[in-house]
Amino acid sequence: MADSDEIFLALNEPLEVAAERIAAVVGLEFNGDLRADTGALQYKARARTCDGTIGVYIGPNTFQPDPDEVQAMDGYGVVVDVQYRTHKALQAEEARRIFDRLVAELDDVPALLSHNLEWLVAAYLPGRETHTFDPGVSLDDPDVDIWSPWVPS
Repeated sequence: MADSDEIFLALNEPLEVAAERIAAVVGLEFNGDLRADTGALQYKARARTCDGTIGVYIGPNTFQPDPDEVQAMDGYGVVVDVQYRTHKALQAEEARRIFDRLVAELDDVPALLSHNLEWLVAAYLPGRETHTFDPGVSLDDPDVDIWSPWVPS
């Protein structure tokens, strides 16, 4: 499985509106409408860690838990998938930089940063500082006591 890094945003507006807001903050260039295939809008941006281009896919959060489970990202309407396929080793850092920028500019929007849709990296709630989690905290309900103070209820 390829590494992935996702940012979840608690935006409850049409995808086009949310994507425009995100693109303006991060400086993204529109690169295609993939909604018919993947549900996402495709963008690109100049990498900050080295000379290169990253791919950014903005779509609805379609990750659903089993009926008897909860996940940290359940209340987040939009997911931003950051891909740096030519420099995978730098992808997590690129995603963190985008996350930090979104938190700084959209300071009224709760946000999560995850790795591989498995590990919770950081969380932001309006009016609080960004919280970085220790390695190994999952997005799933076994770790709910760890992440619930950082996720809107």
